[in-house]
Amino acid sequence: MNASSSNVHIRVLAASTGVCYPITLPFHELTIQNIQRHLAAVIPKDDQILLLGPPYKVPKDQTLRSSETLAALQIGDMEDDPTYLEESVTSPTTGTDNNNNNSNIRRRPILGTTEKTGSRRLFLFSKRALSDSAPEPVPCSLSPMDVPIPNVPDPSPIVYNNSSEPSPPLHEALSIYERRFMLHLCQGRAYADAADLRLEASRNCILEQAVMVRALRAAVSNLSDHWNNATRTRAEFTTLYLEKSDEHGKILNGLDGVLEDLSQIPLHKELKAIARMNGRVMETLMDTVPVEREKRWAAQCQTSFSRLQVLYDELKGEFENLISSSNREEEAKSDLESEDLVKALDEEVEQVMVGLRNEQAKRLNQLTNDHIEVVNVVLNAVQDGTRIQAAFTTLESMSKASANILPSMQEDDLKLRNIMIKVAEAKTSAMKRMNVRLRQISLAQLKIQRLLKGVSGLRSALVQQCEDMTHLEHVFELASAYRSFVSEIKRRRSYGEAVTAIANAMFDRLTKMRNDEVKSRERFLRGPGRHLMPSFFDIFVPTLATQPPLFTAQLPGMVEIDSIPNFDDEVNSFSSSTPVQRNISSGQEEKNDASSLTDSVPQTDNDDNEVMGSMSRLCVGSKDESATDKPLVVSTEGQSGEDITMNSQNDGNRVEQLAENKTLAYENAVLRQAVQELGGKSPQTYIDDAANQNDFSQRNAGQTLSIQEEIELMKRELESTRAQLEKANSALAEIKSDDNVGKLCDKISHSSFQVDDVALFMPTGKKVGGRKTYLAFHSNCPHRYLSTDNIENNPDYVLGRIIHQEELTAGALGTDTNPHGLRVGTKFWILTVEVLKGH
Repeated sequence: MNASSSNVHIRVLAASTGVCYPITLPFHELTIQNIQRHLAAVIPKDDQILLLGPPYKVPKDQTLRSSETLAALQIGDMEDDPTYLEESVTSPTTGTDNNNNNSNIRRRPILGTTEKTGSRRLFLFSKRALSDSAPEPVPCSLSPMDVPIPNVPDPSPIVYNNSSEPSPPLHEALSIYERRFMLHLCQGRAYADAADLRLEASRNCILEQAVMVRALRAAVSNLSDHWNNATRTRAEFTTLYLEKSDEHGKILNGLDGVLEDLSQIPLHKELKAIARMNGRVMETLMDTVPVEREKRWAAQCQTSFSRLQVLYDELKGEFENLISSSNREEEAKSDLESEDLVKALDEEVEQVMVGLRNEQAKRLNQLTNDHIEVVNVVLNAVQDGTRIQAAFTTLESMSKASANILPSMQEDDLKLRNIMIKVAEAKTSAMKRMNVRLRQISLAQLKIQRLLKGVSGLRSALVQQCEDMTHLEHVFELASAYRSFVSEIKRRRSYGEAVTAIANAMFDRLTKMRNDEVKSRERFLRGPGRHLMPSFFDIFVPTLATQPPLFTAQLPGMVEIDSIPNFDDEVNSFSSSTPVQRNISSGQEEKNDASSLTDSVPQTDNDDNEVMGSMSRLCVGSKDESATDKPLVVSTEGQSGEDITMNSQNDGNRVEQLAENKTLAYENAVLRQAVQELGGKSPQTYIDDAANQNDFSQRNAGQTLSIQEEIELMKRELESTRAQLEKANSALAEIKSDDNVGKLCDKISHSSFQVDDVALFMPTGKKVGGRKTYLAFHSNCPHRYLSTDNIENNPDYVLGRIIHQEELTAGALGTDTNPHGLRVGTKFWILTVEVLKGH
C-alpha cells in the first residue's frame, strides 16, 4: 500500500479465494463505504464483511485513515508482495545474454513472518459463503495445462549462393541437419517457456493459499475475542449470581423465623404509649411490620427466584453444550496442518519446480548453442566445398550428442505439469475447507451472541430481583436498626438538652452583663457625665444617655424535643443479643453475667481501689488475645447533680453547671453510639441479657423457682463471685510483688489518664481545620482531646499510648485558645499518643 498526499493505494484480500483486489482512492474519500462500493462487483455490498487487524475487528473510517494503520498496511503489502520476497542472486553461467541464465530466483519462506513486524491486513469475507446453502467453490485450474509443441522449424538464417534455398544435393543434405536442429531449438524453447509460466502460476496460487491461511487466522482470532468475552462475562455473572442467590435464598427461607424473632422483641414503653395515643396497638417489633404484605411480596420474590434459577440452569447448559460442541484444540491442530501443507507446497515449488525450470533453461541454452554451431559448420561447408565431408561427420556427432535433450525436456515438463496440478488441487481443497471452517466460526459466533444476550437478560432480571429483595432485607435488618434508632433518639435528646442548657446559660450571662452595664452607665451619668456640655450629648455621642439594648434571643426553639421519646433509662426490653442477631455464645454470656456481679461484692479495705481500678480497664495487648472478644462498656452517664461541687448557690452558677453537665451527657451519648456501632454494648445490656436468658430458660423448662430456690441460686452466685474476687486479689498481690510491675500497662484507661496509659479516642462529630476532633473514652474525666498532628487521614477511632499531655484553659469562644467550643475558663487537656491502632 502506498499513500501519497492525493491518492491512497490499498489491497483487499478475499478470504474465500485468496485473490488480491487493489483499490486506489483519494485520501478524503478513503472510507469503508467507498471500499465496499468498489468491491460490489466481487461480492454484493450487503454480503460483505471486512476485518482489519491484528487485532481483527470491523474497521471504522477513523481507524482506517490513521497514519499508524496506513503504515501497518504498507508493511503487510511488502510482506505479501512477491517482488519484495524475491532476492536476485547472480549466476556464474556464461554464454549468450539470456535472462534465465543471468540470475536464479530465490524467495523467502512463505508465512514466515510474525506479528512482531506490526503489519496489518484488510480481509474481505462473504456472508453468503458462511451460510449452509452456499455453493461449492469453483475448482482451481492453472495454465498452461498443455504445451503446444511446434512441428515446423523457424526460417533458416543460412543463405545459399544468394538464396535461402540450397541447390546442390550436398547443400540440401546440410540443410536437413540445420532444419532438424532448428526444430529442436523451437521445441526446446516451447518447453522452457512453459516451465516459466507453470512456475509463475504455481507461485501465485501458493500466495493465494497463503492469503487464505492468514484470512482463517483473522477469523479464528475474531472468534477467540468473542469466546474470551463470553467466558469472562459468564464468569463475572456466575460469581455475582451465586453470591446473590445464596443471600436471597437465606432471606426467603428465613423470613418466617425472623418474623417470629421480631415478635419476641418488645417495644420500649414510650413507643407503646405513643402508639396508643395515635390509636394504634403495638407491643413488639413485628407489630411495626406489615406482615401479610411482606409475605405476599416474599411469595412473588420466591416465584421470580425459582424462575431465575431455571433460566440460569438453561444458560449454564447452553454454555456447556457450546464448549463440548467446539473442539478448539483439534480445530487449531487441523488449521496448523493446513498451514504446514501450504509451506510444504511452497518449498516443493521453490526447490523442485525452480530446479526443473533451471534445467529446462540450461537445455534450451545448449540447443541454442548447438544450432549456432550447426549454422557455422554449414556456412563453412557451403563456402568451402572441401569441408563438406568433415561437416557431415561433425553434424552427425552433434545430432547423436543432443538426441536426449528433447526427451528430457518433455519428461521434466510432465513433472512441472504434475506439480502445478498438485498446487491447484491443494487450493481447491483449501477453498472447500475454508468454507467449512468459516461456517463453523460463524455458527459459533451466533451461539456466543445468543448466550451473551441471554446473560444480559439474566443480569437485568438479577438486578430487578436484588431491588425486590431490598424490601425483605429491611425486615432482616429491623432488629439492628431498632437498636440504632434507640441510640439515635437518646443522642438527639442529649443534643437538644445540651443546646437548651448552653443557650440558657448564655442568656443568663448576657442578662447579668446588661445589668452591670446599666449600673455602670448610671454611675457615669450621675458622676462625671453630669459635668459634660450639651454638645457631647447632642452632637458627639447622641446615644450617650441611652440604656443598653435588650438582648433578644434568636435561637430557634428545640421543637423536635417535644416529639422525641424519652429513652433516658436503658431499654429493658431490647438488647444486642436478640434472636435475630446473636453474636455472643451462652458461655460468654455466663462470663459477662458473673463479671457484672462483682461490683456488688464487698471487697477488702487494702485492695479495694487496686482491684476496682484493674477491673475497670479493657485489655488490648497481644498477651491476652481473648480480651478482644469482650464487649466494650461505656460505664458512665452524665454527672449527676449530687456529684457537683457548687462554689456558689446563685442561679447563674447553677445554670452554667447544668449546661456543663448537659454537654458532658451529649458527649457521652455520642461515645455510646460510636461504641455501639463498633460492636460494643451498654452496661444495661448485660443485665437485660441475663434477665432474658433467665426468662427464656424458665419458659422452656416450664417451672417456676420458689423463693428459697432463688435465694440458694443467689448464694451460689455470690460464692462463685467471692471466689473470683479472691483469685483477683491474689493475682493483684502477685503483681505487686512482681519485678515487672513497672512495665507499661496494656489496658485501656478511662478513669484516669497518665503518660504511658492506653486510651481510646472517638470522633466528636466536630471538625477543626477540616479534620475530625477526637475525645478520650472516659469515666468522669472529661475534656481529654487528642492531638491530631501525627494522625493520618480521619480514622473512625484511634487507640494509642499517651506519650505527652498538656493542660490548657479555654479562652474566648471562636479563638485558637478554645478550639473545642468549651465554656470560658474550662480546663482541658491535649494528649499526644503513639498510635497502636486506628481504623
